[in-house]
Parts: sequence; C-alpha cells; structure tokens
Amino acid sequence: MASLRRCGCFIIVDQLQKYIPLVRVDAHTTIVADASRTTLTQTFENPNPDKALEELRYVFPLYDGVSVVRFTCTVGSRIIRGVVKEKTKAKQVYDEAKAQGRTAGLLEQSMDAADVFTTKIGNVPAGETVRVDIEYVGELKHDAGADAIRFTIPTSIAPRYGSRLMLSESSSNVTPARQGFSVTVDAEMPKGSAIRSIQSPSHPISVKIGLSSKASTSDEPSLERASASLTLASTELDRDFVLQVSATNVGEPAAVLEAHPTIPDQRALMVSVVPKFDLPAERPEIVFICDRSGSMGAGNKIPNLVSALNVFLKSLPLGVKLNICSFGSHHKFLWERSRTYDQTTLDEAVAYVKNFGSDFGGTEMYQPMDQTFRRRYKDMNLEVFLLTDGQIWNQNKLFDLINHQVAKTQGAIRVFTLGIGRDASHALIEGVARAGNGFAQFVGDNEKMTRKVIRMLKASLMPHVRDYTLEVKYDRADSEDEEDFELVEKVTDALIASSKTTQGQRAFEVPKRVISLFNRAKNEDDDRSPADAASADAKYDHLPQIEEPRYLQAPFQIPPLFPFNRTSVYVILPDDRPSRNPKSVLLKGTSAHGPLELEIPVTKLKEEGEMIHQLAARKVIKELEEGRGWIFHAKSRNSTKLLKDGFDGRFPDMVEREAVRLGVKYQIAGKWCSFVAVGESGEDDDQAEVAIEVVRDVVQSTRPRVMSGGGSLKTRRAPLVGGGPIFSSRVLSKENMSSPQGPASSFSCFSRGAPMSSSVPQVESLGFDAAQAPPPPPPPPPAAAAAPLSGEGDEYSSDSEQGFALFDGDSTSPAPPSTDDPLQELASLQSFRGSWAWSAALEQTLGVDAAAADVAAKSAGLAQVGPDALATACVVAYLQKKLSDEKEAWEMMAEKAVSWLHGQVGQQQYGALARAVREIV
Repeated sequence: MASLRRCGCFIIVDQLQKYIPLVRVDAHTTIVADASRTTLTQTFENPNPDKALEELRYVFPLYDGVSVVRFTCTVGSRIIRGVVKEKTKAKQVYDEAKAQGRTAGLLEQSMDAADVFTTKIGNVPAGETVRVDIEYVGELKHDAGADAIRFTIPTSIAPRYGSRLMLSESSSNVTPARQGFSVTVDAEMPKGSAIRSIQSPSHPISVKIGLSSKASTSDEPSLERASASLTLASTELDRDFVLQVSATNVGEPAAVLEAHPTIPDQRALMVSVVPKFDLPAERPEIVFICDRSGSMGAGNKIPNLVSALNVFLKSLPLGVKLNICSFGSHHKFLWERSRTYDQTTLDEAVAYVKNFGSDFGGTEMYQPMDQTFRRRYKDMNLEVFLLTDGQIWNQNKLFDLINHQVAKTQGAIRVFTLGIGRDASHALIEGVARAGNGFAQFVGDNEKMTRKVIRMLKASLMPHVRDYTLEVKYDRADSEDEEDFELVEKVTDALIASSKTTQGQRAFEVPKRVISLFNRAKNEDDDRSPADAASADAKYDHLPQIEEPRYLQAPFQIPPLFPFNRTSVYVILPDDRPSRNPKSVLLKGTSAHGPLELEIPVTKLKEEGEMIHQLAARKVIKELEEGRGWIFHAKSRNSTKLLKDGFDGRFPDMVEREAVRLGVKYQIAGKWCSFVAVGESGEDDDQAEVAIEVVRDVVQSTRPRVMSGGGSLKTRRAPLVGGGPIFSSRVLSKENMSSPQGPASSFSCFSRGAPMSSSVPQVESLGFDAAQAPPPPPPPPPAAAAAPLSGEGDEYSSDSEQGFALFDGDSTSPAPPSTDDPLQELASLQSFRGSWAWSAALEQTLGVDAAAADVAAKSAGLAQVGPDALATACVVAYLQKKLSDEKEAWEMMAEKAVSWLHGQVGQQQYGALARAVREIV
C-alpha cells in the first residue's frame, strides 16, 4: 500500500505530489499543570512568480484529544480570521468566497480519522507568502515510563490501511527547506509543585529551569517554571517531537473553576486525579490482540511487540485465563478459547510469540476484536490488550463495536491499547481505550516500555468499579437550597431531556391551521419547497428540539480510575444561579470491598479564561463523535424510552446537532464543525479592473473546463468572464500584460485541450453587450471518463478532507461522461446543496451557455446574480419546460434547487430570475 507519510502543502500534477515550499515552522506551547495551549505557525510560499494558485491544501496531523480553537491565515498583507460554523455551511461559505475571487481559508477535520486535518487556502496570488496560524489546546498524557507529563508535536500522518485513495510520494518533488523549524515549550506548574526535569527522548533540546521564554530580567526565578527549546535548520523532522516534564506533587487531586470571559454567567470545572488506593487484585480473562500486518515490519515494531508480550506474559499472576490473537487481513487465536495461566500455557505462548513476523497482510481489527468478545467466559471480567501501530481508516465501526459490548456487559469488558512505533494513530489508540474504559500508552522506536507495560497490567487486574459519580458542594451562604451539595449528574439516573414534540412526531407536523386535502387553487407548477432542505442553516429544522442537562459532564460516565494514570472530568455548570460558589467536589464509587470517596476542594482561577471551557466542550463533542455521551442516556419527559429509541431515524442527526451547537458556541473545530475565514470583498478591485481589458481580447470560446479532484470529476466553480468561467486565479499586472507572447497567442480560455495561460485573472462576473458576446461554442468532442488516480477512486469522490485534490497546475481533465438521458445527466451534475455549476456537460444538455444566461439576467435588471445561481435557475427552467412529462422524477430535485436559490437571491428576485432564463431555455 502506498502511503502518505508527510504533512505539507502541495499540489498534484500527473498523480505526483508537488510540495509548495515550506519556508518556516514555529511552535510555541504553554503547559499549565496537565493541559497545554499551542500556537503552530507554518509559512509557505507560492514559488511561481507568474502564476496564482486557485487553491492550496495543507494536510497536517494533530494528536487525538486536542481542540483547534483559532485559525488565522495571512496571505501577503491580508489577514483573515476563522470562525467556526457547521461543516456544510463553512464549506459553502468558503466555496462561494473562492468563486468570487476572494482570499479564503477552510480548516476541516477528517471524517475518518480525528488526528488528520486539512487547511484549504483559496486564491493565493503569484509569488505570495502564506502564513497559517493554528491554535489548539489539549490534555496531556501521563507517561508511565518516565512518571512525567508527556507532550508531543507530531510530524507525520500515520499510514492508514483501507479503501482510501493513497498517492505515492516522490522525494524529488519536495522543495528544500529555507528557514528552519523552531519549538518553544514553557511549563508552569501549580503552586507548591517544583519541576524536577525536562527531557526529550526524541531530540536534543535546550532547557532553562526557573524562567519561561517570555520572562524579563526583573522576574524572580521559580522552580514552578521552566522552558525548553529546539531549533533546526530544516523544516522537516524525522520523528515526532516528544517532551517529558517531571514535577513534584503533579499527581495531587485538583478541582479548578474557570469563568468564561465572553459568555455571561458561564463557568466550567476541571477535576483531575491520579488515584492511590489499594484494592485486592482480580483474576480476569486476558487476551492480547497483536498486530502482525505488513506495516509492522517497518523499523523495530515487531521486536518491540515481542518484547512487550514477553514482559506481559512473564508478569501475569496465577489464576488468570490467557489467550493471544494475531491479526492482519486475517486473524488467528493461539487457542480456541482462553486457557488457565500455568507453566505449560506460558511455554506455549512464549514459543508462539518468538516466531512473530509481519506476515499477516493488511490491517483489519474489527473481526479479531469481535471474535474476542464472542469467545469470552461470561462469568469473568475480560481484559483486552490491543498492541498495534494503528493503521486503519474505519475507526468508528470499531468504536461502535466496543461501545456496544462494554454497555451490553455492564462494564465487564475493558480494553487497553499500546501504540507501537512513531506512526501509531493516536486517534485510534486513544479512541479504542476510551470506548473500552481502559487507557492508552505509546512506545516510540527507541523508548523503553517495561515500566509502561507493567503499569498497564496492574491496571487490568484492578477491580471493576462501574458507578463513579461526581457531586458538587456549594458554599452554604450562597446556596438557596437546604442541602450542602447538588449532584452534577448520576450517570443515567433520571436524565430527562425536555422535548418540544412527542415521541415519533416531527417538529413541523404540528398543525397551525386546517389544510384542505383537495385544494383546487393549488398550482401544480408552484416550485416552493415546504422546507429549505438545501440550506445549511436549516439542516436541523426537521428535528425535535431538546434541552441539554443543567450540568454537562464529560466523560458523561466517569471511566475506571487506575493508579499512575491521570483522569480528568469536566463539568460545564448551569448559568441560572451564578451567585452560588462551588466549594468542593465529591468523587464517589462502590466496590465489592466497600464504598470509595474523595473530596477535593475547588480553586477558582483569578482571571477569566476559555481553556477549561474549550477542553470541556471538546470532550463532550468527542464522546458524541464516538457514539457516547449524555444524549445517549437521555429520556423524554413524555416517555420512559431513551431518545435514541424514540427517535430512531433522527437520533444520529440530533447527536450531530448537539456537537455543532457546542462547537459553534465555544469555537472548536471537529468532525461536524469547521473553521472558515474569508477576506473582505473588493480587496482585489484595482487588479480586477486592469484584468478586464485584457480578458476581452483573449476570450476565444465559452466552453468551460472541468477539473477532477481526488479521483472524481468535479466542475470548478469560478466567476464568469466574457460568458464562461476562467480557472486560473492569477491577477494580471501591467508587466505581464506586455509579455512578448501576448495572452491571445498562447491561451484559449475554455478549450479543454489548450494550455492554460498564466495571465488570465479570476475576477467578478463581467457582462458583455449582445454585440460583444463571444460566438457560440462549437460542439464539444465526446467526453471521456477520468480514471481514478489509484485504488478505489469512487470512494474518494467527495471533496476530501485528506488533501488529495487537483489544483490549478497545467494539466486538464476531461468533462464528465454524457448520457442519452438528460435527466440522468442533470442529476449527476447536481451538488449536495441542490445547485448546479456551469460546465461543458451542463451547457450541452441545456443548449444554453453561461454567456447567454448572464445576458438574460442583466437584461432583466439582475446584475448581481452569481454564476451558480444562473446555472441552477436555467436547469429548473429546463426541467419545467422540456421535461414536464417527467415531473414526478425531478420534482424533489427541483424543490431542493429552488430552496437553495431562495437562500441565494431571495424569493422575490428568484421569480424575476426564473422568468428571465425561461425565455432562453
């Protein structure tokens, strides 16, 4: 399997990645206790001084659990700041801004892997510098091997196994680095804690104890502060940057209260504990699921796997049940069912492990995990250890399986994960451990693992405590209640979500007036849609409205607590009684050996802040993304049924809506929310005016080009110039207008086979007078289907978040294949939102070109209609006029299109537009 191992900003030409020069990388991190805030700055440069790039894509990894909270792009002197919107809406805003020639940026998380992000930057001028600033916050892992806090900056995207388009990488296309790589980490520990050491097992670093990097000469040194830095001449790292901070008293329980600076009366609580309690060890069933796929053959992964297993096997106590499962594209158990651990089974297991190799093919984790659950002894707890480099794409399917089994067995199953090698997917390793109520550890290529393995094994022998709850105590003087404390939530007990609709009733089905079943006045040609289904703003309008719980806790179900492993629980407090001050929190649980309890005093931060709120909201969102969280346990007031049972078909959308609500409220990017940044309109007006004069001279044809992206055929959206879209985004200067070749001699604007001119701008829609309109296009040649770049290209036909899309380049792609059925052709060209964009195939089907539609709109006084709106209006008119006999087949397509048009131009203006284009169709 070919793999993408580097992050970076690139274009693809002839199926090869060509990287845009990465000029510099700077990262500044502040570690406060066990949380971090990082500002990552990457500076790129368009290396072509003559040619603009319509869109750049930068693919980069961020380790699981972080929350992207700010996104800013600086293109030349223009600064555009991102705002979080629902993913579809953000994409729509970005596409429209890019089509208008405005500088725009979009930051998206992969739908398949939570640790992969893509930044898109639209309309980058020739020779311009681009700086991308991404700020993110996250919890830090406790490194059991070093007994320290572990901070990591990833430098590569883990190769994934599965049906995703992967492109081979050519090192010859990578432009050498220019200014280098700089990392600075400031550590600030709580009062009373002293930093003992800062070290990096991955890179040589410079360390300063007592002061931060921003300290002035007048600051007094303190052992609570320290700074570490790394500076390299290259922008490329050969491995992840890992930092370990060891300090005294960092394991002390803590509860910190933060007030939000901009949301009135909003407060959030972070409770952090590394428990120390002594309960007798259990004797469970233990199964090791070991990755022996081909990817494990790289580096020292198999030797590390064998080493970890030997430590596990030799450390098991007598009385446990044991089994080992090897997996790749197939799987095999050592024994049909687990056997009692004794000398005989130990010898067999050691001999089996000794012959391990990376000889099991691809990586399929679902089946071995499923079979392990099916073969378990029902009268014993099951502890599963997954040892892998984590190279799969379909993570959610595996999470769902583990979620279901843990719930079904009422917590009798726990899953621990050990990520082996520098390319282990943190999203997968951490996600499996979260779903399985265990915890995860990672082993780098040259790291010692014995201590980590032993602590994981000790954790697996701890008794299962399944009912941890958190209670909040308020100051009696500020409380209006008689009791001293108030429950945050007792997991699933009495969690009620007030719903504005009854079970099974759609929100829009509540009648406000009597509607006749036979209305003679009904106009069958009325194109109004009952709901604006195409609008991203109305995406959730059909769902029943529910209230979130007064306290929002994450994790909603507090996971098992393990010695030497930090657990953090977040609570977003209600805003209805801001005068009540939390005094302490009570963490409670029960075990077979007696009740468990810990009271932790609450410390209120002096300054308002967002970090705890953002960490809390991200943890809630993360649970929703992985199929857990409060809404999965909520009930309607009108029923004893869970919401997920009462709203079976709509529940996934309700989960998504709740995640979007939190993402937008707290400005956090995630699976269903993206950052979008758009430059102000009119910023290129002067350049556009210069370009207009040249464009009128070079327009030869009105046939648009169709580009392919990510293995699928797509119409490139662009403004109209002289009756058709131009796909080069470069804005002309007076210097290149006087080129000896001249633009007219080297460029035909819309001919698929003609080379692209580097001197044609992307500007606003320009209407020509009828006498100046370009001649109609000649009949296009037969269209040929573009073959996918490799593998299963059809699965990558959407606008991928992985960055494998074609950019401007010099290459062209054929138009989508035409069919004999115009309705099928139009259906294939319609976007998800309901709109159409001009393309050769669309013009051929309609018999109308973009120039004619533009002239018709302007003659009706509609000068501000965008090209997509014109194309969509023409299609609707065509359906009504030419395919009226097939109305039942296209009626819902048209409703979706009209709803989209209403959102674009308004209902009144749409009526005028529909009449104008109907005359030319």
